[in-house]
Amino acid sequence: MTRNTESLIHHKPIHAVGAVAYRCDARNRLQILLIKKRRGYWTLPKGKVAPTEDDTSALLRELCEETGLTGVVEDQVAQVMYITPRRRLPRRKIVTYYLVQVAPETIATPGRHAGEIIERVRWVTPTAALHQVKRKRIRDIIACARNMLRRRQQNRGAADR
Repeated sequence: MTRNTESLIHHKPIHAVGAVAYRCDARNRLQILLIKKRRGYWTLPKGKVAPTEDDTSALLRELCEETGLTGVVEDQVAQVMYITPRRRLPRRKIVTYYLVQVAPETIATPGRHAGEIIERVRWVTPTAALHQVKRKRIRDIIACARNMLRRRQQNRGAADR
């Protein structure tokens, strides 16, 4: 067993939450929010859960700090685990992603909280998001969220008949 592997066993994982924030535009097209950190890639908003917070509180806090948005936290989309690529000893990070519905035509602003390094925010269709996001695990989360939201629309359509 390597020293780095041993360190993973002895440290608690970092617990974080992420948002698949979505809205419908004026033409009723589904859009999701992407953020871009300085010198980073397009991704989804996320952040650590403080010891005194539950997932919902942490998610709404992080979303507001990174984009100025608030919304309604809905279903869990996915949970991912990976090893943080830090210069110090690596740690396991577990991120649980949730759907967050925001009001139509809501405007997001990058890095509303001091210390946030969010450079840009962008509302895009799920298909466009899949093309812009480079990390496979984030694309998988977006694809899963898109499928969940499509099923909801189909179920609503069937209930309206």
